[in-house]
Formats: sequence, structure tokens, C-alpha cells
Amino acid sequence: MSASATVTLTIDGRTVTVPRGTTVYQAARAAGIDIPIFCYHDRMPPLGACRMCLVKVEKMPRLQTSCTLEAADGMVVSTTAPEVVAGQRAILEFLLINHPLDCPICDKGGECPLQDQTVRYGPGRSRFVEPKRDFAKPVSLGPVLVLDRERCILCWRCVRFGELVAGDDALKGFERGFRSEINTPFTLPVQSKFIGNTIAICPVGALTARPYRFVARPWDNRPVASTCTLCGVGCAVEFDVRDGQVVRVRAREEPAVNDIWLCDLGFFGHAAVSHPDRLRTPLVRRDGLLVEASWDEALDYVASRLRAAPRGRVAALGGARLTTEDAYVAARFFRAVVGTPHLDHRVDAAPGSASLLVGWGMRRPLGDLDEADVVVLVGCDVTEEYPVLWLRLRRAVDRGAAVVAVTPRRLEVDRFLRAHLVHRFGEGAQVLDALLGSAAGAAGGVDPAALAAATAAVQDARRPVVMVGRLALEAPDGIEILRRVRELAARWGVPVDVLRGKGNAWGAALAGLLPDAAPGGRPLEDAQNALRALWGEEAVVDAGWTAPEIVQQAARGAVEVLFALGADPASEVVDRSLWMQARRRVGVLVAVDAFLSPTARMADVVLPVLMAPEKDGTVCGVDGRVHRVRAAVPGPGSAWAEAAIFAALADRLGRTLVYSGWEEIFDEMRTLLPSLAVGGRVFPPADRSLPAARAETAASDGDGLVLIPGDALFDLGTMTSRSPAVADLAREPWAMLHPEDASRLGVADGDPVVLRGARGEVAVRVRVAADILPGQVFLPRGFDQAPANALADGAGPARVRLVPLHARTAGGGR
Repeated sequence: MSASATVTLTIDGRTVTVPRGTTVYQAARAAGIDIPIFCYHDRMPPLGACRMCLVKVEKMPRLQTSCTLEAADGMVVSTTAPEVVAGQRAILEFLLINHPLDCPICDKGGECPLQDQTVRYGPGRSRFVEPKRDFAKPVSLGPVLVLDRERCILCWRCVRFGELVAGDDALKGFERGFRSEINTPFTLPVQSKFIGNTIAICPVGALTARPYRFVARPWDNRPVASTCTLCGVGCAVEFDVRDGQVVRVRAREEPAVNDIWLCDLGFFGHAAVSHPDRLRTPLVRRDGLLVEASWDEALDYVASRLRAAPRGRVAALGGARLTTEDAYVAARFFRAVVGTPHLDHRVDAAPGSASLLVGWGMRRPLGDLDEADVVVLVGCDVTEEYPVLWLRLRRAVDRGAAVVAVTPRRLEVDRFLRAHLVHRFGEGAQVLDALLGSAAGAAGGVDPAALAAATAAVQDARRPVVMVGRLALEAPDGIEILRRVRELAARWGVPVDVLRGKGNAWGAALAGLLPDAAPGGRPLEDAQNALRALWGEEAVVDAGWTAPEIVQQAARGAVEVLFALGADPASEVVDRSLWMQARRRVGVLVAVDAFLSPTARMADVVLPVLMAPEKDGTVCGVDGRVHRVRAAVPGPGSAWAEAAIFAALADRLGRTLVYSGWEEIFDEMRTLLPSLAVGGRVFPPADRSLPAARAETAASDGDGLVLIPGDALFDLGTMTSRSPAVADLAREPWAMLHPEDASRLGVADGDPVVLRGARGEVAVRVRVAADILPGQVFLPRGFDQAPANALADGAGPARVRLVPLHARTAGGGR
């Protein structure tokens, strides 16, 4: 760094050289000199509101706020001058005039900056004897957020997080002077997917989390560093454990992934681990009922059915909830012990969809998104599927990046997009044709002005990013969308980043839970010798059925034993009616799960397993980064890890499949994939070629509303419904309708309706919004009470009729 790019100053008699543009506070911190702060946060621009970081600078007449003062050559700074000490003491004295002395019952007690700084910098006693202000408490600002107004010191951190980091403006400041207070816009329940972060950065106990309120103190907790596995980003977390339960989840700093943030699913979605509904002992169906059984009884029964079934008539669905090591042992069990190639973790992929033709995951590190200048999101609802990824994109936007979205539903982050091409479902490929310049006019119902803005935005990209997600890959024209996405990426010479799959989906793929790839991502044709040398036995390396094909074959009676590995095909398979046909024809259904999910309830054998916070091992994030998970709490009852289950089954089948621990499995995987390392990145297998024929779509033909199935961050599935805070955030099943359709059908926002499809119906409440185009209805997956897959018709875009609940008996609605 050249001399002109640095400045040298003196702080408390110490010479410090820092890059030009550094603040005095940052310079002092770099030199190991402590300056107290409240409002300052290093992930947001300085504000200088709290005045706690005062310093004295020679030749300046007054004390200065060090967080806003840029360091200059020759500057002489004192952080300990008598004027500074007196100023800091006065600031704390003023803050404590009305701040309650309720530290013994405050949730921030023991980890409170105000507490710490009062001890270190504050006065020993207050000169104020007047009664403190008193407020009704607590104030509920939403399902998980509670405000104690008298504790607030108006540092504005929470407000600025919503404005500058998340972009959701969740909290605002109201009134002025001593009447100032924090609240939500219009005092409505807070709308944010990141509110847990505002609780974490509050320097006092003003904002607290309802689920953690009065539960524990930091000295009661045992922190365990691990990884969140709920969405697929792989955020670093710390589980606070007390009395064998996870009582709180905190973000753990990981600059390459989540920085210091989490979404609210990560903060509050792990409560299911300690839910009383957890399965504790195996269940076996007898006389039509699932009854408790010993592990020996359950495993002996499964083993006997495996011995009796021809090898090609055994299949396995799922694996994304497993650690990578458990998934690897499962893949070895099915390929080498059972001898079947029919295994696939992509349970929710549609038959013939583009999801089956791509290596899921990103080709670039998550951190690279910060530096992009153009980002094209095709079918990616980032805040609903990978929320922390949006915080990365928001940084890019703040640096001038143009984000263009091509989706059938308007995104929550619409105001930050340079252009948003909201199109009719099933016509995304036509929109991309127009964006690529190979078609004239606005297609798919897209606003021509938005298309012109998008075309202009992508013209001069220097650091472009192209992402494709589930809304596109699973669309009726998904293969054609993928073809055009690849064309766009090829023009720029960049990879296509695939945002698809939850949990440890990428780890399951690496581990070999795929019908067309061996563990380590090796092509099947190259794997036989390597696997024989490693496993000491022959393994089936033929290509098997994909997840949709497994369900189709099961419905034809071609599957005798079917495993559901931490998956819920009844809720996840695209066509629920086809799954029900499959279940009726399958001889034995074995559910390996932590809860009695809809699939487990119809199983013949249910084997209870540990969840991620109860296991040691690794998982892979959406960008291929390998993360450690650590056992924070013991499992319930006699629940086992999946690797132990398959080892016990292998033993009953006369084979040995025993490992000493996750490390031995991991080391064995490295034999197949030498680049595998904790903290490193492993890359997806090459994408498959696309079919030559262009798929025909007719989303606009037919009667009824076109169904757009999508994702919601907060839903009411088997596990999320057992995390009380997430269940409160999800509320109840809903469907989105355009105002024109709502008016035509005579329904209003919040009305109960029934959606009727070709094979089923669901009851939901209507949300009226212009976020989709007329003639369509958006229905989120993940609500067990209103399963979106019950409305599939198995051929092209599904169509549904909306029936107002009050008119149902009359047969009205369209």
C-alpha cells in the first residue's frame, strides 16, 4: 500500500498507520485500544447518535465522536483525557436516568453492553432521584419480538438494520425528544424474515425474543458451534444448550457464508428438536395399527423383507436431512449390500423437469455475490428459499449492482430490483427469449417498460451472475428456461448457479444418493473399480430410477420395499395422487424419520432417527462449502443415527458396514473425492445435456386458474409446525390471488376458500395482491393442512377452481 493511501496518527501516545478513509474508532480498534460504543455497528455506516465514543483531538475545540471522525495524518487523539472520561460518564448517567435497574430479570443480563460499560466507564452512583418513567410492558411487536420500552436507549441499531442491511424497514422511530420510541410501521405486527438479528444487536434488553424470554442466562448455557441445516445456505450458528435442550440459537460469524446474520427460520426453527412428538422407539404395523417395537424386532422385519425382495425392486427416496456421512453410508448400503441403483434425494422434483438435468448448487462462493455488477435471478424467490443469500445481494445493490428478476410472482425485494419481469407461469422461456434479443415484443404478460429496463441493465455486465431456481426449473417450460439461462451465461462466460434443494441436498448428492452418479460425484461408468477397491465388494453401478421414476414404478407395482429417508413423499412428491397409488402398491414402506409425518403415518415400519443438532458430521451448503455439525443435545429415547441403522441392517444381511465415527466415513469419502475438506468447497457434477425437442406449453389454455406452486420460508410442515415461533410466523395456509380475479370471484383478502383441482382440493385463506398476473393463483408448499401437491393433475400446468367457502354447497366459483 502506497504512503498516499495511508495516514499515520497518534492514539494515546501510540503511533498508528491505517488506510486512508479509516475512522478514528476503527484505527483505535486496530491498535487494540478500546473505545466504548452503543450505536456504532461495523456492518453499518457510522451514525454518531449515542455519543459514547467520545475522544479528544488536539487542535479541535470540542470532544469528537470517534466513529464518525475520519483519521488524518498527524492527528493526535486521546481516549483517556479527563474531558473524555467526564463526557462518557455523563452520557451513561443520562442513559440511566430512566433506564430500569432490572438486570436480575432482564434477558440481556450477563451479556449487556450497557451493564458492562456502566461498570467500566460510568459513575458509581446517580445524582438523579426522581421516579423513572414507567411503561406498560411488554409490548408485543410480532409473533417473536417483544419490546420493553423503558429499556431502550435509542441507539437506532434495530431501525438501521432493517433500512440498511435487510431492506425491509421492519422497525421505525417515532416522536421526538423524550417521547421518542421504537415501533413498527403503523403499529402493525412486524414484517421481517430477519428480526432475530435486531434482537441480537440490541445493546440493551429492549428487544427480546419471546421464545427465549426468562428461559436462561448466558452463564447457564453451554454454547455448541454448529451449522444450520434448515434452508441450504449452511449458516454458521451456535446452539445454546441448557439441561439437554437447545434454548437459543445465535449467529456465529462466518464471513464467507452468513457473515454475522441469520434468518428467522435459523433463529427459531430448531425448537422442533425438543418437541414431545419426537419419535423415541421403532413402530411396526400390526393388525393395521402402528405399535411400538424393539429395534431388533423392527430391523429383523425390514431385513427379512429385503432378503425376499429382488434387488431391482428396492428403492430409496430422500436423504437431504441426513449428514453427508449418513447419506454416504446409505448409498453404500443400497448399492453394495442391497444391490439396487434406485435411490434419489430429489423427492420434490417433477417428472421430466429441468431439476433432474442440473447439478444442484452454486459454482461460485457465496462471498462473490457481494462484488457482482449484474445479477439475473430466474425463478429464484431468494427471501423465501435462501434468505441470507439476499443479504449478500443487498450488499451488491448498495454497491451499484443491477438485479434483474424473471419470476411468475413479484418478489418481496422488488423495490431493490433494476427490473422485474413478472410473467405468466409456463411462459418464462418466452420472456428470456425477449431478454436475449431473439424475440420481439413483450411476452408472457411482462410489462414492456420492465423488459426495456432489464435489457438495458444486462448490456454492459462485467461481473455478472446468473441464477436459476425452483420456480423456473419446475415450471412447465422449465427445460426451455434452462436452455436459455445457459445461453445467457455462455454469452458472459460465467457458470449457471442453481438454487435448488433444502437442507443437505448437495451433501446427499456428493454422498451418492443419486441414481446416475456414484459417491464423490464420480460417473457411474468410472466408479466400479474404485468402489470395489474401497468397499471390498461389488457394487451396482448401473443407472437407476430418478425420484419421479421411483414413484411411477411403485405405482405400477414394481417396488416391493421402499425407504423414505428423512423425507416426506406424501407431502413432497409433486403429484400426491400418484404417490397414494404408489403407496397402495408398495409391499413395505419403511420411514426413517424423527416425527410421525404424513408418510410415516402410512408406513409399515417407522425407525426413529436423530436430528442435525444431535449428530456429529458434515453438511454441504448451496455453494458447495463443507460445514461441520456437532451434537449439541442427546437424542430422544432410543433414536439412532442413519449410519447406525444401515450398519445394523447390513449385519442382518450378512455384511459388515461399521465405522468408528463420522471421521472414518469422511476420510473414506476423501478417497473418492480428494478435494473434500471441512471449510473447503466441492463442486457439483457437470450438468446433463438437454432434450433436443422444445417442450410445448399451454398455460393460457383451458378453464380455471393456473396454479403456481411455490415456497414460503415459514410454513406448517411436520417439523416447522412443531417449532412454535415458526408456526406463529406461518399462521395458516393461504393462497394469493390477483385483485381482478378476487373481484370477479367475489372474494376479499382473508376470506376462506376452497381450491379444487383435477384430483383433490385444499382449504385456504385468500391473500389479494397484484404480485401475480390475473388468471393465476399462487399456493405455497409446506402446509400439511393444505398440501399443494393435492392439486396436481400430472400433465402440464395444473388448473384449479376457486370456490368461496360460503358458496361451496351451491357449487359456485370458477
